[in-house]
Amino acid sequence: MPDFLIEWPMGLARPRFVSQEAADGTLIAKRGVPSPYPLTSFVVLAPLSLLPWPVARAVWIVLNVIAFGLTLGMFASLAAAKWTESRTQIFFAMGLALAPFHTGFATLNPTVLVVGLSVGAVWAASRGRQMAAGILLGIAVCVKPQLGLCFLIYYLVRGRWNVAAIACGWTAALALIAICRLAASGAPWLSTYLENSRKVFAPGAINDFTTSNPVWYNMINLQVLFWQVVRNVSFANWLAASAGIVLLGIWLWLIRQDSSCQLLEVSALVVLSLLPMYHRFYDAALLIWPLGWSLLILKQQYRNLVLLIIACIIPFLLPGAALLDQLAEKGRVPSRIVHHWSWDALIVSHQAWVVLILCTVLLAALGRFPRRFSDAR
Repeated sequence: MPDFLIEWPMGLARPRFVSQEAADGTLIAKRGVPSPYPLTSFVVLAPLSLLPWPVARAVWIVLNVIAFGLTLGMFASLAAAKWTESRTQIFFAMGLALAPFHTGFATLNPTVLVVGLSVGAVWAASRGRQMAAGILLGIAVCVKPQLGLCFLIYYLVRGRWNVAAIACGWTAALALIAICRLAASGAPWLSTYLENSRKVFAPGAINDFTTSNPVWYNMINLQVLFWQVVRNVSFANWLAASAGIVLLGIWLWLIRQDSSCQLLEVSALVVLSLLPMYHRFYDAALLIWPLGWSLLILKQQYRNLVLLIIACIIPFLLPGAALLDQLAEKGRVPSRIVHHWSWDALIVSHQAWVVLILCTVLLAALGRFPRRFSDAR
């Protein structure tokens, strides 16, 4: 922790709580900093460290804005959608309105960049640019594996060995660079990484999914829901992992034949990936996939399905859970409602429920109409 304070960027004001909580050893648990991101992410972001903090921050914001713009544009290109169509314009409007992207921008989180990289990888692969696809996917995995790995899984399952091999090779190379650099400096990186990870997931810490964590409502994974029922952390983790395995098995079974509906397959997988492991609200930026598939691919005859998917995405146009928590804290919600079991289990955790419902809808669509959706546009 002293090293963290020593390396604090020049030109960046340091809040008082940083020094206080670093001194008493609670900074990691309370704030999640320094965050236990994978070593590969630091290699990717290393060029920014050469810049003064104000410049690095500006560059990072510009990169994220570009990534977001390209996300919308490349998705429209993937769907062969015309920009003059009302569906495309609605997609752009809802994409701009998705609150997870806003939260990602506000917190300078790499989610926005990784979502852009993933869309770029699929776009490049669809045009036969396998090298570019593999590199983009490898960078996505390196920066934020909990988002990027589901796309790597997709290409492995679909037998796109070149894309998968390039992504794996790129990831391995950056991991080797990181390990060699830290080994040469004598830094105890592994023990420190494991210790930081343990602290951020400890009871009451910032990544704890129970109500012991003051900001537990920011998480959208299944553990949040299961804990409300079983009230046991280990059992909730086991149930979430089991549910994830079952859902992945269903997805694999449903795509056992070539359906040629790539965007639906990817949409179902990315939504599924949000459920079994740790994900915060900004990671729901992945919902741009089912949003784009439903608006840009489906024909008018599937209007009810489009409306159902849009209904599942609408709750993410606002940071609803955070808003509800603030209203309750300020006494704007009657205490009898706040202290009722349904407040935490259903109302505040509604976004996790919505992700589960959306995953079910997409899997049902994949199973019922595997070929109709391939040429639905």
